[in-house]
Amino acid sequence: MLSLGLAWTPVHAQTSWSSELVDFTLVGGDPGALGEPEIVSDDTGVSLNFNPRPLSFDALSDGNGQVDTEIIGFTLRATAAPNQRITGVSWSENGVYQVTGNGSWVSAFSSLRVADAQTHETIGDIGVDTFFAQGTNDGVNGGPWNLNVNQALAANQVEIELTVKDILAALAPENGFGWIEKDFGGLRVDVAPIPLPASVWLLGSALFGLIMIGRRRSGRAQG
Repeated sequence: MLSLGLAWTPVHAQTSWSSELVDFTLVGGDPGALGEPEIVSDDTGVSLNFNPRPLSFDALSDGNGQVDTEIIGFTLRATAAPNQRITGVSWSENGVYQVTGNGSWVSAFSSLRVADAQTHETIGDIGVDTFFAQGTNDGVNGGPWNLNVNQALAANQVEIELTVKDILAALAPENGFGWIEKDFGGLRVDVAPIPLPASVWLLGSALFGLIMIGRRRSGRAQG
């Protein structure tokens, strides 16, 4: 039996997601296999949380070769609010797996590419993480798996492009079994307030000083 997850890939009806800190816009590819995301915000950032179920994102091989399930890649543009800058990004995902039989294995792969939204040039290194598990003849090897890719941004970017790629794979020769499923994927953008230039602080100090001098003179005149 040979099974391939994601025999069809639904197209997202929604192509943008907004919050007070960061707006996301789909500019390439289709993350539909991961399900419609939920946008979640806190004081330091915003996440797009994908939950594939009840859609199925898995790879299953029941004793008949290798199966790959993949998203070639989808790209989102992340735009920070006017008073915010993007300081870091991450992609995390998790699921469960089961593999039996000598020669059987399962694997998960994810990558995150960060690029300048205007020039499309890659910022830093492409983050990659992998998971791999082998089967045994004397029992079942299985349980949870997780991947996580992080990248800090040194410059004060306010708009970036994020490209995610996902692959699940299972191989099982005759009398073997391999199955791996993705249950969650989350794309997070961390932000921080844009610091005011030193000239603004100097101007503020000067104005404060003039106000204090004016008050003192007004007090003396009244006295």
